[in-house]
Amino acid sequence: MENETLRSLRALTSAYLDRVAELERNRKFPEGLFGIKGGPKDDPCHERYAEDARALLTAFAASKPGSEDAAAVLRELFSAAEANRDAQCAYWMLIAVQGLGLPLVEALTPADAAALCGAYRKQYPRRMRLPVQDEILKRLQKAAG
Repeated sequence: MENETLRSLRALTSAYLDRVAELERNRKFPEGLFGIKGGPKDDPCHERYAEDARALLTAFAASKPGSEDAAAVLRELFSAAEANRDAQCAYWMLIAVQGLGLPLVEALTPADAAALCGAYRKQYPRRMRLPVQDEILKRLQKAAG
């Protein structure tokens, strides 16, 4: 059964991606081009998404979730960026918020951490990883034992 935080995270991410798509559709030439201010990348929806994700994940981590629930939320958090790679304006924020899931790694059993670690490695090869992703992988490896 799906936990409430997982449903909330999916809804939050979906609403964020819908907003970014709307901004892209309504972009006026030359917003965002050649360093000109405005356009989808300057909209406050990105910060709002990060703040809402932080609040959601912080509250979830404080509730001391079980390994299965924590793993499900982390899988969702980790897969959102790759599933939306074409949404250039949102992709980098989806990568950045992955770091908000680090406190949940502590709730994982070694088996769940190992499974997530393997999947994460395949999803984000070394040549494509950013520092936050290296830290995630490091913590997953440690939790896996």
